[in-house]
Amino acid sequence: MFLKEKSEKLKKKEYFHKLFSNRTNIDYWESVYNRQDFLGVCYRRRMYQALSWLGNSNLSENSKILDVGCGAGMIAKEVANRGYEIWGMDYSYNMIRKAKTICNVNMKFDTNFLQGDIESLPFKDSVFDMVLCLGVITYLKSEQKALQEMSRILKPGGTMILSILNKFSLAKCLDISVLVKRRLQRIAGNRIVSWQKRAEIEENRFVIKSYFIPSLRNALRTARFTELACTTVQYGPLTFFGRNIFPEGISINITTFLEKFSNVPVIRSLGNMCLFRLRKVGGK
Repeated sequence: MFLKEKSEKLKKKEYFHKLFSNRTNIDYWESVYNRQDFLGVCYRRRMYQALSWLGNSNLSENSKILDVGCGAGMIAKEVANRGYEIWGMDYSYNMIRKAKTICNVNMKFDTNFLQGDIESLPFKDSVFDMVLCLGVITYLKSEQKALQEMSRILKPGGTMILSILNKFSLAKCLDISVLVKRRLQRIAGNRIVSWQKRAEIEENRFVIKSYFIPSLRNALRTARFTELACTTVQYGPLTFFGRNIFPEGISINITTFLEKFSNVPVIRSLGNMCLFRLRKVGGK
């Protein structure tokens, strides 16, 4: 059972490594923060929230910050532009090459990039003042090892800014038809697909993980993090059977309006992208 789980974890990592090494996806992650569509707006707001927390953290200019899963380096560039020493790490070497190209233009920024695995970070204990991890653990089979590793390389009292996808976001809760449709497809598929083929499909079906927030908080406590703040962005787009109900402009207006009330716990619990500002407690 352990070997099978380990094999599936490696296959999932390899799948996403190939996906994020694809030229189309590299170009997407370079451009998404400048796009004016719904996702572009949401990713920018997630980035600006993280940068706002960074700015309020009273870090000295020589503080070391790690961006885990830095992608094309767009957030690392913003951090470096604020005068901090930023290290960017990604599982995809092609993403690292793109990040170096973006951030090292005219050698303006104090940036360092390397390829690495979030579940086995290539750093000594307690070397970073802050870790940024935006959206990365949603691609993992399990978050616990990654959280423990990020805790390990953070200095005692260091800060982590983490973002994840909410399993019970507004869009997922309202579009019950999607859940019903998936269930019906699974039942129908089970009747016509052989068990060998079914096992093969399940083994190779890699999905982006969303989280039940109370369970994630337990995992964070286990990894020695205490929560300082939590907020959400992206309320939507609202869908019916997976299709958008409103035009993109209206969806942007809806999420913009709801984000104004993200300090209200009930509203905050319905956002799709959840951001946590966390502090490492205890010693090494």
